[in-house]
Amino acid sequence: MDALSDVLEKIRLSSAIYFQSDFPVPWGMDVPNGPFAQFHIVTKGKCLLKKKDDLIELSAGDLVIFPRGTSHWLADSLSSDKIPGTDVVQSIMSGDRIFQGEHVSTTLVCGHFEFDRTIKHGLIDSLPELIHITQSEIREEVWLQNVVELVIHESKTDKQGNEVVIRKLGEILFIQALRAYIEQNEIDRGFLAALKDNRISSSLKLIHNAPGENWTLGSLARKVGMSRTSLSNKFKQLVGETPMNYLTNWRILNAKELLRGSDLPVRDVAHKMGYQSEAAFNRVFKDRVEVTPLKFRNRDRIKTQA
Repeated sequence: MDALSDVLEKIRLSSAIYFQSDFPVPWGMDVPNGPFAQFHIVTKGKCLLKKKDDLIELSAGDLVIFPRGTSHWLADSLSSDKIPGTDVVQSIMSGDRIFQGEHVSTTLVCGHFEFDRTIKHGLIDSLPELIHITQSEIREEVWLQNVVELVIHESKTDKQGNEVVIRKLGEILFIQALRAYIEQNEIDRGFLAALKDNRISSSLKLIHNAPGENWTLGSLARKVGMSRTSLSNKFKQLVGETPMNYLTNWRILNAKELLRGSDLPVRDVAHKMGYQSEAAFNRVFKDRVEVTPLKFRNRDRIKTQA
């Protein structure tokens, strides 16, 4: 599995689509800062989007995503009142018309993506505040265009299985949009920048596919065709940590999943993660998580039962 897919699995990406709805003028929707990655697709018309000091005009076919849940508003004009987003969603879901105008200026599909933000990984840290993909850019990405069209279509129907289809399409939409963002933008550092570098991306894939392998800086460097110094410097420049530190963190993240989701003895978890002894694994785990593996498992199960 490639590194991006692996991380997306770990952070438990999921999605929800609230509505596809017409917005008659005057209208405005204020979306506060929150834990979810909000997204909007303009299916018809135009509108304004304001994020901090940035004012953007959106047109039909544009997709915007706020991966960090950054506050923003959308409206037909600067002067229109901005109603809290939760009130707008509730009114549309209940069938009430919160905006009473007769002339429809915009049709929007709105929803969110969510993932486990308690999981510490460079992907989450490297996500931008805003991903804006215009209709013309979407047309250049055939798969993204197809997914956007399917999301728009499914959000208008009520066929059997519709909710599951929409959720799955939402997840694919996020991944395709993230791919497009990586391909279309210059990214200097962070996990997304590492994915654009062929050799660093290859080293990440090696670590992700075999975290229990007895990796050394030298063996990783040989596999990707770099010197140890070059790999170490480039990896740290892009990812923000050394290859060996990333390997340790990735092992611990996988170990936590095994401790939560299985009854494997701690010594077996240690061996799966490449540690020759349970004692060595315990030391590293406690250093990173601040409790021993056994205490972590017991504490997690107590929380689950509660």
